[in-house]
Amino acid sequence: MNKSKGFTLIELLAVIVILAVIALIATPLIMGTITKAKRNSMKDTAYGILKAGEQYVGEKLLLAENDYNGETITLPNQNKIQYKGGNGVTGELQISKEGNLAIQIHNNQFCAIKNFGESEVTVTDYDEETCKLNDTPDSVSFATDSWEVIAKAVKDGNTSVYHVGDTKEIELTGDYAGTYTLRLANTSTPVECAGTDFSQSACGFVVEFEDIITKEKMNSSDTNKDGWPGSELYQKLNPKNGDTTNSVIYNALPEDLKQVIVDTKVISSHGSDDSTNFTSIDKLYLLATKEIWGKDGTSNIIGGDTSDNQTRQLDYYKSIGITTNNYSGAIKQYQVSNEYWWTRSAGSDDSNCFYSEYSYGDWFTFAATNTHGVAPAFRIG
Repeated sequence: MNKSKGFTLIELLAVIVILAVIALIATPLIMGTITKAKRNSMKDTAYGILKAGEQYVGEKLLLAENDYNGETITLPNQNKIQYKGGNGVTGELQISKEGNLAIQIHNNQFCAIKNFGESEVTVTDYDEETCKLNDTPDSVSFATDSWEVIAKAVKDGNTSVYHVGDTKEIELTGDYAGTYTLRLANTSTPVECAGTDFSQSACGFVVEFEDIITKEKMNSSDTNKDGWPGSELYQKLNPKNGDTTNSVIYNALPEDLKQVIVDTKVISSHGSDDSTNFTSIDKLYLLATKEIWGKDGTSNIIGGDTSDNQTRQLDYYKSIGITTNNYSGAIKQYQVSNEYWWTRSAGSDDSNCFYSEYSYGDWFTFAATNTHGVAPAFRIG
């Protein structure tokens, strides 16, 4: 009977040692291959999103006829750009007004970045502090900068390239569809703006519509009770507790603009049925009489604007010399004709009137049921 010879203990130990050495050599190679594959997958995802972004931008530029101001798209966002892969990947795609792209995505293991001006996507280990795009492109002009660039410049205090009186065109949608011109009406923030009982509506970076965008009644009933924030027109300019059902004028603004408009504390005058001024927090607001015509200490606004000591004249109207005696520069147009336009100021001697600008730049009180022009203002901060 043949007897088979087994491995000795020393031989088994030798085999185990050899296998361990092979494992020590092979494991890092295998893990490195896996890591490299994951990095390449992240890079491929970034390029896929960039390619989808290029298609999206091409369509935007074609539709906008070179009037595209750029935007930032939070990822994932299959509603705007369609791309494959990228499960668990978040980040942002930045698009400049010229159509250039920058991307930052991560999955908490790797970070993929391509800044403006770079040609390649770089993938690194994820670090929350460093996985960020470079600063927004430098400001150039109010007319051409995207709203994102403008908002960042305002926040950083770098607004030297923007000047009071500068204009910028935007497209409204819905019932107000068309091209409208915005004007930079204010950039200064004097010390009085810090007062707790002072309206912020003429402080900081204020933008107004250069001309009238629509004609509306202040109220369907002949009253100024509850002032500007109690008016029906107010509801068309401002969402109520996040509800935009009735804020049809605000809804018509471009999305990228709405993202940078800040809430503004607005103080408004009262009529004869009320005894105190009103404070509201507005997205869009109408100007008050003093913000347009100022007050020289001797001229009184007819009927009395009870809030005139709680706001200031906007830089723009002051710079072109608008006063209660020189007011032709306050004229606004609607469909190429001079037109009356509402202020938010209720007349304190009346129970049914608000101030409106005459078609030749002067002012007077008119019943709230009149149909006058609407030229809102807002702040970026």
